[in-house]
Amino acid sequence: MGNSRYGGKKRSMSSVNSVLNSLVSSLNLDKRLKEHTLMGLWPTVVGEPFASKSRPLFIDHEGSMVISVSDASVGQELSLMRSQLVKRLRIAGNGLGIEIRGMRFDMKHFHKKEETQNYGAAVEAIRQKRHDNTPGAAELSSVVLCEEELAEIQALKTRLTAADGENSQIHDRIVGLYEKELRARKWMEANVTTRCQLCADPSPMLYGSQGLCSTCFFASQVRPAQSEDALNH
Repeated sequence: MGNSRYGGKKRSMSSVNSVLNSLVSSLNLDKRLKEHTLMGLWPTVVGEPFASKSRPLFIDHEGSMVISVSDASVGQELSLMRSQLVKRLRIAGNGLGIEIRGMRFDMKHFHKKEETQNYGAAVEAIRQKRHDNTPGAAELSSVVLCEEELAEIQALKTRLTAADGENSQIHDRIVGLYEKELRARKWMEANVTTRCQLCADPSPMLYGSQGLCSTCFFASQVRPAQSEDALNH
């Protein structure tokens, strides 16, 4: 009878896990993690000196990665490299299950985060709060991943190797970034109470009057016309 009872609990827990996995998929939370992983690969894809003069903001609904640039000249130089950069991102994205169809550039929002942090002592308090709500190396290593999550990490590595068996260092970088994003998400789920009002993801800092995470905030601010026009002025 005891075995039957525990077996029932195990089946019940399995059922709960199945529902949670379906919920995660339906909310595209796993997609957001993979998008963040791909965006985290940008410095490796573009290299210096452009890595310090540009940063990805989000991936739009058409599959284009929106890149914020420090000035128009950087945007113009990256535009000349667009096809090569998109090809690299597409290869990495295929392994993650993210389709990259293009790239566009935005100059308006590169300094946005810096501009919001220049208001003296009040902003210093915000900085400290954000630091407290952001996991460091110790916090990330303390996060325990379940069997399903470990299996997903291994499956990602297998997919990357199958797609391209010649770039193991890049594969390791992608897998490492994905695991870091996954651990950070789990840590914030348990420790951060502020959530984006649009996607409901935990966020250490919210932007704008609507209270959005950085990804949703920039997606709401950047329009296709703005991206191209910014480089022409």
